[in-house]
Amino acid sequence: MSESDKTLDLLYPQLRSGLKRQNLDDTLAFSITEKANASIDTKRQFIADNTTALIAMAKTLAGVFAAGGKLLCMGNGGSSCDADHLAVEFNHPITTGRPALPAINLSADTAMMTAVGNDLGFEQVFVRPLISLGRPGDILFGISSSGNSGNMIAAFKAARDKNIKTCALLGGDGGGIARASDVDHCIVVGSTSVHRIQECHVLAYHIIWDLVHTLLADTRQ
Repeated sequence: MSESDKTLDLLYPQLRSGLKRQNLDDTLAFSITEKANASIDTKRQFIADNTTALIAMAKTLAGVFAAGGKLLCMGNGGSSCDADHLAVEFNHPITTGRPALPAINLSADTAMMTAVGNDLGFEQVFVRPLISLGRPGDILFGISSSGNSGNMIAAFKAARDKNIKTCALLGGDGGGIARASDVDHCIVVGSTSVHRIQECHVLAYHIIWDLVHTLLADTRQ
């Protein structure tokens, strides 16, 4: 077996099940189809399991905005990008007629994060900006594919102490965040694949965004 074949078998173990590789394009096309189907199946199961929880989370978030509060988002790595995405969706809604709503990604300020990480440790990188920016009646929204981020666990505890509402989108078994008592609304993608978890997270916060604006429109009417 060539080194190329060994690499393909390592990356795509499902090909060992008897599929005859005619050429590289067929192999990659098969992989694309398998990944797309896995993504679709995971999303369908996620929605089936969490429709009620998504509505409840959206109602809480809409209530915060209606009362004049703001959204504070956080995440590490790719989830930090999702936190940024979520904040932008509310700050700059692309749908005509939907108002801009106040949202801040706590990991967007690299100077603040590196200062706190250097001086106090990485576990405090969300706690410190939460202390300075968060007010009672705000909401902290955390995104984590593992649910075991120590800096987020610390921030959720700090939010509880400041009477700030809390929401989390997690993956796997929910980790330490799901087991803690500091999160008001916790939704878990029951998958071991980081990619499938992150894809469901994007779907989830896009749905939440839409539901929040629908609820606020009903309130205004």
